[in-house]
Amino acid sequence: MAWTNFIITLVGVGSVAYLMKSDVRRGSGLLRQNLKTIRGWLEEEGSLAAKSDSQEAKKLPEQSKAPAAPSKEP
Repeated sequence: MAWTNFIITLVGVGSVAYLMKSDVRRGSGLLRQNLKTIRGWLEEEGSLAAKSDSQEAKKLPEQSKAPAAPSKEP
């Protein structure tokens, strides 16, 4: 009877370990896929921000050509 319980316990632990192994593989695959997607989003946002910054930088010199105020001398 003791051997039967021992064998059943080993089979149970082995099956749980086997199931967890495949679950970890699936989870890591999903994690890699999600990281690639997020990295793509971040790169896209970075390129859009760089484009908008360069467009704003081109507009700044045009706006800075406003007439200067006369200086007050004491």
